[in-house]
Amino acid sequence: MTIAEKIQVSADKTRFTLFKEGIFYKCYNVDAMLFVKKVREYKVSSKYIKNVGAEVLSMGFPESEVSKGNLTLDMMCELLGAEKYDDEKEKITFYLKNDIKQVFESLQNGVVNENSVLYINKINENKSESNESNINELVSMIKNYDLANSTPMQSLTFIQQLKMEIHKVEKINGNI
Repeated sequence: MTIAEKIQVSADKTRFTLFKEGIFYKCYNVDAMLFVKKVREYKVSSKYIKNVGAEVLSMGFPESEVSKGNLTLDMMCELLGAEKYDDEKEKITFYLKNDIKQVFESLQNGVVNENSVLYINKINENKSESNESNINELVSMIKNYDLANSTPMQSLTFIQQLKMEIHKVEKINGNI
């Protein structure tokens, strides 16, 4: 199942879905927000997925939590306010009693917006760094490069990385 298909399944307002991915259970977007608010607090990650064309929230936990009984499916069913659940090969679907997901859509949007604000703040912090510290960082990269034990291709790749870093520094300092 592709990430786009998982996002589409997660968008169903009458169901909560946990996907089995290796030794983890994962949920996405509103399902991730619902899980951390109703079941157990875990870190929710936000990542831009190119083929989905949007920022996607995800949360996961080890399958061993369920097998050890620390987090049973019956417990999750009760905490989520679900009528029942189906444990299938690649996913577990909980059938929700009411439209609880609508409340958590705004939380999802808040997390995506918060991450955007954090990213913008980080850019602004980088802009405020002095030109001298950026140059010192580049000099340090050059000094620490092990030229004697590098292949010609590795050296060319390193030079290309340096060029990109110099371009970033010039952009930050407004020299472009």
